[in-house]
Amino acid sequence: MDKVFEIDINENIDVVIDSRFKMKGFIEFIRLSFNKLEIKDNEYFVYFDKDNIKKHKLLLQTLINMHKKVHKDETIAKRIALNYRKNVSIKIKKYYVSASDLLKIDIKKISSKEFSIYFSREIKSVYNYIKGLFLFHILEMYSDKLIISFNENSKDIVYEISKKSSIMGYKVTFNIDESEFKFSHRNYSVEGSIKEYLAKIRNALDMFGVDTIHQFDTIKKEYKRLAKKYHPDLHASKPELIKKIYHKKFMKIKESYELLEEYYKGKNG
Repeated sequence: MDKVFEIDINENIDVVIDSRFKMKGFIEFIRLSFNKLEIKDNEYFVYFDKDNIKKHKLLLQTLINMHKKVHKDETIAKRIALNYRKNVSIKIKKYYVSASDLLKIDIKKISSKEFSIYFSREIKSVYNYIKGLFLFHILEMYSDKLIISFNENSKDIVYEISKKSSIMGYKVTFNIDESEFKFSHRNYSVEGSIKEYLAKIRNALDMFGVDTIHQFDTIKKEYKRLAKKYHPDLHASKPELIKKIYHKKFMKIKESYELLEEYYKGKNG
């Protein structure tokens, strides 16, 4: 079931937000920023206060940005701009998981060199999250399944994610035969793995002189230019040490491009 995020403008600006969205910081902002505020269960009623108009506009802009991510709708921003002096009613809609909503993930060892991750149904955000964790260990990818290299690092990741009950706002359950994996239970952080992955993405973007993955056309052009400049075949006559330097640089460029290409496909696939 898709996450709910609705904005309706009547006497107030009425907002309904699915509880699966990450909102801890957002709710804290509301509680700390507005004196004219009523809280009842999961509802927050923010009165328009001309003496606090800066924070009121910031609240509205945050809601607009959140709404755009879900609906890709530009019209709501214009409507809110015309009604920015209205009170804002925010209701957090509790999400209750049914059996059909639960995402089942089966992780099964195939051989001493690989294992599979099978998703019971297609939820793109969860699939991409798990794919990102195993990015450097993926052997094959399908719409409902990943084939992963079986090694100590990938086993650590399996152990950590298997403890999760929700991923990207969706309730999940893992089916794993722990005897097949023989977890070491050593200290390992999935969050640390994600940070390391994102650091590699940032370094790769810097290499190609761009700020965002959405500049992929520029990345492709710069990759072709750099690959041509450092290609080993063009430096075959140079001294051995120089050839090694160029080869190392070329491989770094190639690996960085492949990393960004995979990341780009994950964002837009």
